[in-house]
Amino acid sequence: MSTTEGFKFVITNGAVTAMSRVDGTHTASLRLPSDATFSVSGSTITETRSGSKGTETLQFVQDSSDATLYHLSTDVQTFNSSTSGSAYTFTISNGAVTGVQHVLGTKSHSEPIDPTSKYVLGSDGKIVETSVHDNVIETITYVAGSTAGQYVIASDARTFVQAGSATTLLDVEGCDRAKFTIDASGAVTQVQQLRFDGSTSTVTVGSNTTYKQLEAGYVLEVQTHGSHTSYEVYHDGNGDGIYTEVAHGSGSTVDLVGLKAQINATIDGVL
Repeated sequence: MSTTEGFKFVITNGAVTAMSRVDGTHTASLRLPSDATFSVSGSTITETRSGSKGTETLQFVQDSSDATLYHLSTDVQTFNSSTSGSAYTFTISNGAVTGVQHVLGTKSHSEPIDPTSKYVLGSDGKIVETSVHDNVIETITYVAGSTAGQYVIASDARTFVQAGSATTLLDVEGCDRAKFTIDASGAVTQVQQLRFDGSTSTVTVGSNTTYKQLEAGYVLEVQTHGSHTSYEVYHDGNGDGIYTEVAHGSGSTVDLVGLKAQINATIDGVL
């Protein structure tokens, strides 16, 4: 099943001459940005915008079943030397980032590290943050700024995971995390909610909620209220025992094969 949200382009003699936004049955014309150039190559359309602060490159890919529909695949922003006065400092302990501070002018404040974010210190002096949210893998690269000890953002790249034919769509909710006790038969015998600070609280499971292990690393929660049923799927990608919500929807049926096809090694490494 293809999603009906996306973009359509008018291509004349190999050039994009018009574009529109599609949301279900509704289509709205969009103005082509004056600072943008488009290139068409096979099933991919690339839009490039250049400005005083840097360059943004957006890539659109053709829908798996509708050749007239395109979806945003990547959005990469590359920045010139910082002109905003905004910078970052990092607290590093044993080679790992344990704290992030946002510096704006003469003021600085700590920023929480998202549970689905991972920082890597490169041998080249760069710090790379990889995070997962919704259906997006975001990679931010920090480089040394003009002030000693401070970093600025060199690039911010977002990759949008395509659903393809899946009927259960990837939608990571990083603040909804849990730990599950699962017995030898695969039954979930205890549920613990994991708070942002890493502490846990045991959940009293009501009669309208059920949990079951779909397979190793995947747990399904189903809630029933009257005639309405909804589900959430939790996934432990790196085997640390912490499960993060990766999908939700109405009903109780999950396309696990389709969902797993959207989860790659980068996502598993963060979750």
